[in-house]
Amino acid sequence: MEASMARKENSKIQKILFPTDFSGASIHAASYALSLAKSYKAKLYVLHIVDTSEEASGFYLPHLSYEKLDKELKVSAGEMLEKFCVTRFKGYKNIEKRVLAGEPYKEILKMMKGMDIDLAVMGTLGKAGIDRFFFGSTTERVMRKASCPVFVVPPPR
Repeated sequence: MEASMARKENSKIQKILFPTDFSGASIHAASYALSLAKSYKAKLYVLHIVDTSEEASGFYLPHLSYEKLDKELKVSAGEMLEKFCVTRFKGYKNIEKRVLAGEPYKEILKMMKGMDIDLAVMGTLGKAGIDRFFFGSTTERVMRKASCPVFVVPPPR
């Protein structure tokens, strides 16, 4: 009983991770991420991952090297992330934006551990709406292996 009490006292929420794919579900979840960050006076890490998984990279562009393509995608994603944050987190100062490349759920899990994140806020049914929530979605994969609690926001009804 005492061990669980001690854990509860040490579970201050100071770092919140909000991964976004800019989808409607992500936009809906952003208001929850902001509300929680304000409530806890927490640092909000807003993350976008340029998806380089095999499913996403099933196209071929002969005129661009992978390095150049990766750089171009990250620059473009960075601009989108900046606009997203200006719109969704206007006025919130304790924020850090990051763009990474890789397989989304793996990069989210790495950041959770590497940054010692206290809470993640994620929407469901983003761009990969076809694969439905319980059949391999990024959110579901993150929930299964997360090193911290994951606050899952369902789509608006």
